[in-house]
Amino acid sequence: MLTKILLTVLVIAGAWFLLMKRQRQIVPQAANISTKRLNEPLWRRYLLTGVFVVLGLSVLSYSVWYWRDQHKIVTVRIVSPNADNNGEYRVRKGDISDSKMVTLDGIHIRFSTQERLAIIETD
Repeated sequence: MLTKILLTVLVIAGAWFLLMKRQRQIVPQAANISTKRLNEPLWRRYLLTGVFVVLGLSVLSYSVWYWRDQHKIVTVRIVSPNADNNGEYRVRKGDISDSKMVTLDGIHIRFSTQERLAIIETD
């Protein structure tokens, strides 16, 4: 969800930046552009670029962290209250959902609402 929000903000900021750049090009240019450019405050010249860099690095780092977290291998122990056959499986964290999971071997396992899952993270 956070990735979607950050991506939306990045797209809106990019569109705003392009519109502002086009408006500046439509305005008649002064004869001496270099003096006009140097008179602008330094923070104003590089603020938008800095915002894009920070936002881009934030989205990239969050995406990498999320991908690594979802591909982390954990041990899942299924504890059933009715039977003594408790199973233990190695699963990627992203492959566990509400009512099923997929093991590293490709086995699809569905479990009922009465069964308990114990997720043990291994380093």
